[in-house]
Order: sequence, then C-alpha cells, then structure tokens
Amino acid sequence: MDMSKSINNKLEFSGAVYQQITQKLSVIDSFKGNWKAIENSDSKYLKELRKIATIESIGSSTRIEGATLTDEEVAKLLKSVKITKLQSRDEQEVVEYYEALEVILENYRDIKLSERYIHHLHGILLKHSHKDQTHKGRYKNLSNQVVANYPDGT
Repeated sequence: MDMSKSINNKLEFSGAVYQQITQKLSVIDSFKGNWKAIENSDSKYLKELRKIATIESIGSSTRIEGATLTDEEVAKLLKSVKITKLQSRDEQEVVEYYEALEVILENYRDIKLSERYIHHLHGILLKHSHKDQTHKGRYKNLSNQVVANYPDGT
C-alpha cells in the first residue's frame, strides 16, 4: 500500500459517526482537564505536607540542642526570614537548619554522600552562628550538651 496516497485521502464520516467522534473527543478533553486539576490539587497538598514536616523537623531538632522556639514560632520565623535580622541563637539555629534541609531536598538526587559534603552541610548549619565559627565545617573537639526543657522551665 502506498502511504503517500493514503495520507492524501480525506476521511469522510456520516453525520452520526462524526457526532460520536466529537462526543468522544469532548469526553477525553474533559478528562484531561479534570486530571490537570487533580494533579494541581495533589501538588498543593504535597507542598503543604512538606512545609509541615519541615517545620516540625526543624522545631524538634533545634529543641534537642536547647532551642526554645515552638513549631508555631518556627513557622512564623521562616515566613519572615528574608526580612528579619536574626537576633537570638534559637532563630539562627532554625534558619540554618532550614537552609541545610532545603539544600538536601532540592539536590538529593545529585548529592554524593561524602565526608566533604557532610562538612559542607555542617557549614550551612552554622552559617549564622557566631558562637560556632571555630568548628564550622569541621569536626567539633568539645563535648556537646543535649538539653531537655520542661514546660515549667527546668
């Protein structure tokens, strides 16, 4: 069969068949629109879940190190971090942790886990901390304290 002849042939349908084809295409187009709406909706929920997980992770991890910010305070700080001057050690730790976590989440496919990369992440974790500049991006030579603070302050 010569393809060039068949390509040039125009398909002709009866009115009823043409109407059925149009209806089927309409259903497909409607499905495509609904699918895009579902994809956008799921993406919104996934972004919200990531935000919640990030805030809770940052709050928990920095509290282990003695920070006192609640998850709500962490969320508020992260919303205003671009316009806020970091006043306290707690604020510095939250922002540093967030920045390191973002680097990991955005690059996890390409990260080659190595001692050098871990030191790089450690440098990000201590970027804003004036107190920790002596060991930023290197092994710490001093012991580390893990703190538990109870609601009454003890």
